[in-house]
Amino acid sequence: MSLTFDSLLGVLNIVDGPERSQLQQDAEKQLKAWETERGFHYLLQDIYIKEEIPLRTRWMAIICFKNGIEKYWRSSRVNAISKEEKAQIRARLFYVIEDKNNQLTIQNAHAIARIVRFDFPSEWPNLFDEITKSLEDYVFVKGNLVATNNLLIILNQIIKHVSMVRIGRARQALQSKAPIVLPVLVKLYLKFYQMWSSSLDMTLLEICYLCLKNLRRLIPEGFEQPHKSQDIVEFMKLSITHLRDLVTQHEKYASDMMEKFIKCYSKLYVSLIDSKQTSFTLMPCSQEIISTFMALLQTKAEAVYNSSEDNDFWEVLAVKGFLIMKRMVAYIFKGGAITLKDRGDKDEVRNAINLLKTQLFTPQVIIELCDLIINWYLRLKPSDLEGWLLEPEEWTNEELSSSWEYQVRPCAENFFQDLIKYFKDDLSEFILNRISTGLSNNDSIDKILIKDSTFCIFQLSAHSIADKVNFNQLLNQIFIPEGLRNDMVENKIIKRRMCLIISTWIDIDCSRESRVEIYKLFIDFLNPENRINDKVVKLTAVQSLRNVVNDWNFVKEDFQPFLPQFVNLSIAMLKDMSFTESKLYILDTLATLIERCNPLVDQATLMSILQIVPEYWDKSNEHGSEDSILKTSLLRVLRNLVVALNINSAETHFITIPLIRSCCTKSSENYLLAEDGYDLWLATLQYYPTNLPLKPELLEFFDLIQPALMDSTEILTTIISIVRSYALLVPEAFQSPYRRETFQVLSGYLPAMRDDAFEAFISLMDILLLLQSTNSQFITNLVDSGLMHAMANYVLDENHSIVLANKVLLVISRLATRNPEMLCSMLDHLSVNVHDFLEKWVSYYKNNGSPRNKKVNLLALVSLMNYGAAKDLYGMQLLVGEIFRRSFLFLEEVNETDTGNCPAYESDYIYTDIDNYAYSDPDIAPHGEKLRYLVLLESQDPVLSTNLESLLKVEVANMRQAMGDAGFSAMISRCDQYTCEKMQLLLQ
Repeated sequence: MSLTFDSLLGVLNIVDGPERSQLQQDAEKQLKAWETERGFHYLLQDIYIKEEIPLRTRWMAIICFKNGIEKYWRSSRVNAISKEEKAQIRARLFYVIEDKNNQLTIQNAHAIARIVRFDFPSEWPNLFDEITKSLEDYVFVKGNLVATNNLLIILNQIIKHVSMVRIGRARQALQSKAPIVLPVLVKLYLKFYQMWSSSLDMTLLEICYLCLKNLRRLIPEGFEQPHKSQDIVEFMKLSITHLRDLVTQHEKYASDMMEKFIKCYSKLYVSLIDSKQTSFTLMPCSQEIISTFMALLQTKAEAVYNSSEDNDFWEVLAVKGFLIMKRMVAYIFKGGAITLKDRGDKDEVRNAINLLKTQLFTPQVIIELCDLIINWYLRLKPSDLEGWLLEPEEWTNEELSSSWEYQVRPCAENFFQDLIKYFKDDLSEFILNRISTGLSNNDSIDKILIKDSTFCIFQLSAHSIADKVNFNQLLNQIFIPEGLRNDMVENKIIKRRMCLIISTWIDIDCSRESRVEIYKLFIDFLNPENRINDKVVKLTAVQSLRNVVNDWNFVKEDFQPFLPQFVNLSIAMLKDMSFTESKLYILDTLATLIERCNPLVDQATLMSILQIVPEYWDKSNEHGSEDSILKTSLLRVLRNLVVALNINSAETHFITIPLIRSCCTKSSENYLLAEDGYDLWLATLQYYPTNLPLKPELLEFFDLIQPALMDSTEILTTIISIVRSYALLVPEAFQSPYRRETFQVLSGYLPAMRDDAFEAFISLMDILLLLQSTNSQFITNLVDSGLMHAMANYVLDENHSIVLANKVLLVISRLATRNPEMLCSMLDHLSVNVHDFLEKWVSYYKNNGSPRNKKVNLLALVSLMNYGAAKDLYGMQLLVGEIFRRSFLFLEEVNETDTGNCPAYESDYIYTDIDNYAYSDPDIAPHGEKLRYLVLLESQDPVLSTNLESLLKVEVANMRQAMGDAGFSAMISRCDQYTCEKMQLLLQ
């Protein structure tokens, strides 16, 4: 179908049809096909600017037009809109400026703003000049309110989009035009505010609101130093006067528009403080703004306390008030951090801050603010209590995860913490007095709420008053008895607060004995037989328990007697929860308990946790993708179970093996969980019992390695670690020609591999070369894949550190020790200059720190010397003296047994993280991987079975015999005195 105005109009009408049909699907495909045709977007514009066309069709056209602008307006895009079509479109963007449909105007504004983001200022330098001229014309000449309203909507979107640009000239160009736009907006604001004040016409207030909305964006974004603009200074002074007037008249003229209008003022102040604190401070009206919001917090405290989601006007203003004061208190406390552009105002800033300190934020005012916050803003509101009663899980989840910037109580808590931090000397005594006098009886809900608020300040002030109170004494004398009270149902409020206090104080000041009492308290809070322990108390207790167990000073031996009971209570509690978030808190706590208490968790307890995994995995499948986060938590629990069970980890295979297949297979619906699936897979292999043959299913999973290496670069370390585990479990798997692809992928990653992945790679190759260096197919894979070439180039590349290059040389040493001739042939085949390579190797040797690594290198270099020195292959004789010298020096460092072993070789393994299983507790038994690795070293590592001094004697005798006494003596004569003396001793 050819693209014309009529054909496009017809297709849009079909797409907008009420019923889904094949014809509609074909029409959508046709629109998709036309997207890249010349003139398509111009015709879409042609349709939506014609008011005689039905509104639904115009709506569809403007949506398609807006989306097309985003995809094809930028010149660098494939099938970009042509320059000529862009010019035609720009010429008609304001044709529907008098359209009375507000939603169509908003979509048009979004489309125009996207064009401006790309074209301003290069293609449209006079945009803001045209807009300001049109605004003045519509208002002061034509009196066209519809056009004024629509143009202000468009201007707001333009300023918003341009101010978000961080690269290019657009933002700077906006700032150059802002002094032109601002006076016009202020003039319009004043005109419409006065007109509304006299007529109370809400249409005029809406236009005035749009003026304010534009100013709210333009002042912070359009000016580097707003306080130096007289227009802004005068407007800001006027704005706070208007704000106070509107707040005073709120009840008389209450409406959604008036409330939006008032909120817009607060957004202006917050935006300005966030981006230009110095400028705000230097505004003549800054003190007036701050004091106005202080007064609002004081006078409207009760209204805020009684507000709800459906009536949150005063709460929103209170939040903005706290944000303004929080930013300003921090700014004052830090002495006024100023930018380079503000350096000239340093004295002025200092004076302004001093005024704020002495006239506004005085010690008396700070104490009054704290009193206000404690009495009204820290208390649970009636709406909180209602939410607690009706939706306890939802309320708890919001409390534990909500952002403090959007709700008044969390915002007040955050501001209170700033006050006690910045004004510690002024407030510490006040807070301690409030706490000591605020512990009233629990004989009414009101007194319980007051007590909860008092306890809250103790929680929030923890870091500031820790040196002035004895928490352990308070815990045992006040907090635990308060938490155990069950005389009123409302005491659940205090129980919740005790959990929060403990969670905050646990890492500040809590003795070992007090922790035991805390465990007993939490057991009581989770007791299902106590009717006061509702879901809120239990969930908060579980979350606090997790924090306690995660603390650095946690002693698992003290917790061990309580562990089975906590696990049983948590599992029972899990069945009572309906929200995914609630289940997550419990599962995450169980995962933490298993990890932190290992190896003290008895097998029966571990098996009881294991039994819930299949059940909840199946339940999460019933809810579809929305519960994938629950599956992630289950996978972590399962991984920790595998680790904790250790030699008994095979007990988990009935569920781990199916889940690994499900999560790590690319075509599976659970592939989104691959990252946690790989962690589980790795743990299953590392903790695989040494007395059990590898299960066929796990061997089959080896085929999943290749796509994992290709697609999961962000977790490359985990994938390489899985490959390493297979190298220890089934080394013969690497002899297949198909493994060449694995090496090929690794060769591509090696030059820029991240440090943690690099360590895993080195240990993998070390294991493989210990086991497979004489296997021809393995060596063929190593060469043909390019991995050998990549390792050689890594050593020769001066851009890589010597430390990392030495780690690659450790791997190459394994091959050289067993078969030096093969290594030299491989390097020749790869067009690597063997002499240069060996020379660099010898020069890098001194940067090895570990005795084990030194010996790995020396065994290889001695082997290479024996192979090449007699015939002086690759200029080897020039390196002999340094190799002997390094060997003799090394023998002075260590004291080897006759078999070549030494205590210094029993650590600093090339597999650097082999002992990570015991990082939290050295008493944890080694996992299967550590045992397999030790067996490998004992049976295959020449470091442990070759006495270096004996080897040198043998190799010297061989060289002497091959070269003859004269040739050998001539070669040794080039060595330094130390080496010659040591050689004489060796030959005795």
